[in-house]
Amino acid sequence: MNLFLEAGNLQDSGAAFAIATIIAAKGSTPRNIAKMIVKSDGSISGTIGGGLAELYVIREATAAIRDNLSRVVTYNLNSEAEDGIQMLCGGIIDIFIEVIAAQPRIIMVGAGHVGMAIARLTEVLDYHLVVVDDRPEFASREKYPQATEIVCDSDFKQGLATLKIDGNSYIVIATADADYPAIQAVINSGAAYIGMIGSKRKVKLIKEKLLAEGVSEERLQCIYAPVGLDIGSETPAEIAISIMAEILKVKNDKSGESLRERV
Repeated sequence: MNLFLEAGNLQDSGAAFAIATIIAAKGSTPRNIAKMIVKSDGSISGTIGGGLAELYVIREATAAIRDNLSRVVTYNLNSEAEDGIQMLCGGIIDIFIEVIAAQPRIIMVGAGHVGMAIARLTEVLDYHLVVVDDRPEFASREKYPQATEIVCDSDFKQGLATLKIDGNSYIVIATADADYPAIQAVINSGAAYIGMIGSKRKVKLIKEKLLAEGVSEERLQCIYAPVGLDIGSETPAEIAISIMAEILKVKNDKSGESLRERV
């Protein structure tokens, strides 16, 4: 198996994974030079020698993926040593577990002018893009060649229900006339960010309707609406920049203030 090809395919799919590499081996060990891919569910491609040490590495790698933090681990393969594991090889191995983080996934709900502008920015940022719209002429590969996935459904709720929305998903809602069903579909999802274009009045009315339906105030606070940072944006391109800047602010857990204010 070509591990580099496998790693490329995993990156293209947007999955997080780790590469475990033997960086040092002393004494008797199952292998001296080896790499292994570990996925977030603990499944692997390749091997670093099998046995108990490999099981330990898989455990450490899945934890590293969860923490999004690479690490080096050392195992003494000697069951008689004080710090040893239950193996008889007798050697010592150092493993570098390199985490390859999942690229953020932008779910663009509404494929109009702002959606097109955001699509161009996701391409520059190398983010995965999912486009959702109810119009075949808009939700098309011709208009969005960079999209990882395109969902065209006359029912936005139904279309969004087909997506796996997780903590690596950043949702932007800018539909022609279906913002409310779209926000209903994702308000209780595990998305890291939910932004919606709209005037203050529109946002207020939508939030009141959601509250009346039983959505908690805490969940409503998760909605970034009106969407974007206050940089005076007017054109679709400028609005897209303000939205993507806000997404970066949330993703990186930063203040969004001018850097000169930090001097």
